[in-house]
Amino acid sequence: MIKKWLGLDLFDLLVHAGVTIGLAAAIDSASTGPGGEGAIALLITASLIVLAYRRHRATARRGADAPGEPGQLEELEARVAELEAGQSRMLELEERVDFAERLLSQQREPVKLQKE
Repeated sequence: MIKKWLGLDLFDLLVHAGVTIGLAAAIDSASTGPGGEGAIALLITASLIVLAYRRHRATARRGADAPGEPGQLEELEARVAELEAGQSRMLELEERVDFAERLLSQQREPVKLQKE
């Protein structure tokens, strides 16, 4: 379900978050002054931008695999409707053949001409 929404699977998201948290921890331990908070905010912003780029690439790739042409869905719906109409026509013809077979089986044997 996550892959459907974000285009990335859970493993990719965990790796991305782990790298971001690891870099934030490294920046936090390396900086002792007030500039460290700004660096962490910049890192988180950069991480979100990279995540958005990866999501965009993944959804574009997924969209290329799926049928996405504008008229393709309408064409498929029209074909399904045509197939359903053909199936109902076929059922009607089967009923007519069954009826004709019953009528033919109920007829009496034809009168045979006698030879003179």
